[in-house]
Amino acid sequence: MLVQALRQIGIQKLNELQKFAIPKIAKGSNILITAPTGSGKTECAVIPILNKMLKMNCKGITFLYITPLRALNRDMIRRLRKLAGKLGFSIAIRHSDTPNSERRMQSLNPPQILITTPETFQILFLGKRLRESLKNVEFVVIDEIHELADSKRGVQLVLALERLKKLTKFQIIGLSATLSNAREVARYFGIENVIEWKGDKVYEFEVVYGDVDKIPEIVGKSTLIFTNTRQTSEALGLKLKDKLKVEVHHSSLSRDVRVEAERMFVNGELDALVCTSSMELGIDVGHVDVVIQFNSPREVRRLIQRVGRAGHKLGEVSRGYIVARDFDDILESWAIVKRAEDGKIEPVELYRMCLDVLANQIVAMLLEGYNPKEIYEIVKRTEPYRDIDYELFQSVLEFLERCGLIRDGRVTRIGRRYFYRNLSMIPDESKLKVVDITTNRVIGYLDESFISYFDFGVFAMKGELWRVLAIDDVVRVEPIKAEGVIPSWFGEEIPVPFEVAQEVGKLRGWIRDLLEVDCNCVKLKDIFNDEGACKVVFETLKDCVERGFEIPTDRVITIEGRGKLTINACFGHRVNETLAKAISPFLPRPFEISVDPYRIRIKANVDGNSIRDILMKIDVEKLREIVEVALLDSKILHYKFVEVAKRFGCIEDVKRVNVRSLILKLRETPVYLEALNEIFHNRLDLDRTCKVLRMIKNGEIEVLVYDELGPISRVNELKFDTFVDRDRSILHAFKERIENEECYMICVNCGCKVRMKVKMIERLECLRCGSRMVACVNARRGDVGIEELYRIANLVMCYGKRAIYALNTFGVGVNTAVRILSKFYRSEEEFLRELIEAEKRFIRTRIFWS
Repeated sequence: MLVQALRQIGIQKLNELQKFAIPKIAKGSNILITAPTGSGKTECAVIPILNKMLKMNCKGITFLYITPLRALNRDMIRRLRKLAGKLGFSIAIRHSDTPNSERRMQSLNPPQILITTPETFQILFLGKRLRESLKNVEFVVIDEIHELADSKRGVQLVLALERLKKLTKFQIIGLSATLSNAREVARYFGIENVIEWKGDKVYEFEVVYGDVDKIPEIVGKSTLIFTNTRQTSEALGLKLKDKLKVEVHHSSLSRDVRVEAERMFVNGELDALVCTSSMELGIDVGHVDVVIQFNSPREVRRLIQRVGRAGHKLGEVSRGYIVARDFDDILESWAIVKRAEDGKIEPVELYRMCLDVLANQIVAMLLEGYNPKEIYEIVKRTEPYRDIDYELFQSVLEFLERCGLIRDGRVTRIGRRYFYRNLSMIPDESKLKVVDITTNRVIGYLDESFISYFDFGVFAMKGELWRVLAIDDVVRVEPIKAEGVIPSWFGEEIPVPFEVAQEVGKLRGWIRDLLEVDCNCVKLKDIFNDEGACKVVFETLKDCVERGFEIPTDRVITIEGRGKLTINACFGHRVNETLAKAISPFLPRPFEISVDPYRIRIKANVDGNSIRDILMKIDVEKLREIVEVALLDSKILHYKFVEVAKRFGCIEDVKRVNVRSLILKLRETPVYLEALNEIFHNRLDLDRTCKVLRMIKNGEIEVLVYDELGPISRVNELKFDTFVDRDRSILHAFKERIENEECYMICVNCGCKVRMKVKMIERLECLRCGSRMVACVNARRGDVGIEELYRIANLVMCYGKRAIYALNTFGVGVNTAVRILSKFYRSEEEFLRELIEAEKRFIRTRIFWS
């Protein structure tokens, strides 16, 4: 019966992987299968499970299929529905978009096969009927497990699987792209056996130098064009629509728009689909003949996953181009291709001891009816929490009680609301729908942070231009032909790993040696093919040598310049970020510091020799303490603290919170500890930084100092953008205007009144009596009452120069200033945008003021 059904849906025979894996899965073993894209992993899991189900009396949910994306859920049900139907099995999908009517039906009559996401899986434990149905689960398949393994969603899923083990005994099958640490990932999810299958998958990579205009030359009949950010996707789509039939696909577009783009691509109506990681996973979009990666893919695993979408089936060649645009991009792309060809894929870095996930799961298990001791035993059995002690567990319990989420071992009404609001471990920002008024169709979503400073103008979305007509509960737009800005979205940049940056350093060293014997880069062209790319790299490095600069490599750091310095260091984003944090406490103030994978840029009253001395003197044993001190007043800690505090249920409306005060109040609590741990896991790399510092101290890494900036320090920093970035110039002009505003500084203690420009204000205290109760009133205003002066003085004392800026913004009174100043801002730019928006709002509405 199964063989016949498989033939009817087009599976005539099994491939080599399936012949090898299916018998092992049929024996009931827990197995992780890692194999290239298009190798038939799904069938490896599904065929033996359905075969077993045919011999069982399947009541309730027997087979759970978990994927990381709703789009994959939809794709999987489309693929499995025919087969399940032919075998007589009921099948359903359940995620956040599932209508309530369908959920009720599933609760009353549970399907035998349920396809879901990790977040929705959590809810199944709390419905009385669905929880009872979970006791029938015999099989769990986790698809694209690598996507979950390196995020907190993976930790959440591991705990949910452990909770499921309390209800039933089941077999786990994990499916993943190729992993370099497959056994570690398998153990993490409670899987004992691993099948690592490379098969005969063939990849062809080519790095080409160019920009948008290069793409039409290399595009195929059916091409996926990957970018690293949604902003770049929009800009690229906008540029290419004049040259090719293209659509844009990313997670901030509405589901309808994405599905329509997928349909057009499958039906051959498009030359190319411009996309982000939204198309990286196994969503079926038909035949793809070539993949183009615009800019370096940053990671080996990302390149393999993306290029693997071309020639999707085993035996076919997966062909991919990387369009590299500058010196860094070219070398990085060459390094990633070399590592891909050598099979050197970055390991998945697994999360451990996540206290915010633990808090959420404690509340979930209390709702299920477990007591704290039972919860601790469940948690302790999982790999992410195997080292947790009861003292730490108890501190999380006590914190939840302090927040009012639990009381005497029971979940409060606030706690129940907290659990359902924090099901997702994906960091998010408030969004507004974008509605096309001509069709009343939702085309996508914009982050509030973009809307807050965006003028009523034109922006790009889904590769088209839209004019904003109104912003209320949604953004109402109409399509136009004009120029516009590209929206910004939260959470974009892909960090370059240490190993890739080191490979770039080695390549630089190899080319430097080549310069001595081959001044025309003939050998380089023979190896890397693209003449334009070879010329850019060769000429930059040749310029370095001719001007007397040593080339920075994996074993050479150069510190160049004075006042504005560049540390050229090939260590990747996270190590360079850690080094920057370790250096910053020793720099004279004020200073500015920024990081990329190959440089640390410093603007301060300091020279290169001083920086070298700092690097030599940093106590490696106290590195974490030094970095933690540097983080205390950093924007990243403030932002991360808010994000984690939300997941703990401490705060709901960040706009009403003074974040710095909250951090000081909650220091040493689980929220603070988890915010730090997440930064150390995601943004920093203590272990490799310690290794680098030790190599500097013992001379294995040479540090050279130059008084001026060399060619590599001056490498073009401008990355792809279709339009001129107006935002920065607008902010600069606005700040300059505010700083030139005339205002009165009035002491409410002694009455002293001084007129000056905002930019002249340095000391926020009375020049006569020294009191800090000083009000700032714009010179345009008339007399101000004593009560209002006291309110203004309190604002100035609490918020400092930001209060001065707010109170000198046109149309911003005390009440508006209070609202603006009480919000959390990730940067000064974000604060200035809020002031601009307040001013625009006043100008638009002042006609209604009496």
